[in-house]
Amino acid sequence: MLSKSKTFIAAAFATLAIATAAIASATPAEARRWGPHWGGFGVGLASGLVVGGLVAASRPVYADTVYVSGPRRECTLVERYNRFGDYIGTRRVCRVVY
Repeated sequence: MLSKSKTFIAAAFATLAIATAAIASATPAEARRWGPHWGGFGVGLASGLVVGGLVAASRPVYADTVYVSGPRRECTLVERYNRFGDYIGTRRVCRVVY
């Protein structure tokens, strides 16, 4: 199932391609040069937008949470005391949990 934004983008690109084709076919064919080869640029841009829209719309959306099973480490801070019972500080102790 496609999201609404991807469907809208694909529809916008398709509309742009159809409009570009309609404008390009409505002008008469003339054998004169119009700028430094802008025709090829326009065709390439339009086809790139259409192909990009189709690729963006065809990819699935993965929104599910992925849970990794297997061992993991849990770490806690443990208070440390010397042999006289004086507080020295804390130490990080980790264990593997399955």
